[in-house]
Amino acid sequence: MDGQSSLTEIERENAMLRLRVAELEKAQAKLEALCSVSTAFIAFFDRNGVVLEMFPTLVIPAELARNARGRHLTNVVREDYIERCAAVIRESLARQTVLHIEYPVTFGNRHLWIQAACKPFGDDTVLWVGRDVTAQQHLALAQAELRDFQALVDSAPDGVSIASQDGAIFYANQAFRAMTGHGDGTLGKRLCDLYVEEQDQLPGIVQQCFERGSWQGALSLTRHDGRATACQVSMVALAGQAGRPSAVATIARDLTPLHEAERERLALQEQVIQAQQATLRELSTPLVPLAEGVVAMPLIGALDRARAQQAMEKLLDGIVQHQFHTAILDVTGVRDVDAESADALLRIARAARLLGAKLVLTGISPGTAQTLVDLGVDLAGITARGTLQSGIANALAQGAARRAAPAARARCRTPS
Repeated sequence: MDGQSSLTEIERENAMLRLRVAELEKAQAKLEALCSVSTAFIAFFDRNGVVLEMFPTLVIPAELARNARGRHLTNVVREDYIERCAAVIRESLARQTVLHIEYPVTFGNRHLWIQAACKPFGDDTVLWVGRDVTAQQHLALAQAELRDFQALVDSAPDGVSIASQDGAIFYANQAFRAMTGHGDGTLGKRLCDLYVEEQDQLPGIVQQCFERGSWQGALSLTRHDGRATACQVSMVALAGQAGRPSAVATIARDLTPLHEAERERLALQEQVIQAQQATLRELSTPLVPLAEGVVAMPLIGALDRARAQQAMEKLLDGIVQHQFHTAILDVTGVRDVDAESADALLRIARAARLLGAKLVLTGISPGTAQTLVDLGVDLAGITARGTLQSGIANALAQGAARRAAPAARARCRTPS
């Protein structure tokens, strides 16, 4: 009787166990079915980071899930994140709390970012549920890049604007708003409102930009006060969602500083040229004092009206300032004495005589002498010598005679 009762009890317990197993299998099937349509990464890990169970999901193939059992985090998690994930498992078990982490994984040739929740499941096991946030990561990176780009454009020294196909501006950085003088009122204006001088050409320019992808050239930006600012402008076509150009970005560089620098450069260059010309004029008509009251001016090159006037002014100034009584004008280096040159020499001689100085003309070549004769030049009152040396000797002799004359007259007046 006791044996029969024990057998009956065992059979009853077995039936209950079979029922429990069936329930568990049914629950397991439901769990697997639920996991199979999930986009999450679902697994159990022990405290050492070894996979105890991984469920097939829409992102985890069944074969990969089966092969993952018994493998360590090192097989799926990127090397620089292994210790971080292991630390999350240890801390979650120690604190018996849910922790979160984001990490990169590689499944076959797929590289994903996973955002996971780690929940303690007993003292030595954690439930790891992760979801693919790769798209969100890419979006966040794109947004960060966009923020960086916008910060770069907003702080750019050149004026940047974006206009729709009809030319209405819907973006302008601070530099462009300052260039127009309209400030925030720049938004909503049309390109033809700002580039007034070229407004008839703008439709063709924008069309060319859309067709070729870009355009570069010089345009005049009209400010709010009507003043025009010369700009170097680059236009770039921006494609919309359909891939067709839907907007045009414009980069305008104010050329005013460049033009001012060019004007300063030209002014400085002109100053240098004038200084050089003044130096050349000084060198081209030098005054060389030879003795007391005697000066020489050697002339080289062509003797045109301007140079003759310069030579006369300098010689006359020297005669007055230094009280020269004899001036030697050497024309050895003068090329092609013509009527104009001969007239210039005569005017210099007459002007010197008016100031009480005698003019000695030296360096007259046979050709020059023939020219003077043919032109009928009157050299009366001008002492002519063939060479500079003979002219200097003549001037010095006359100077000595001038100095000796007063002494001789004094001796004559002295009674015997």
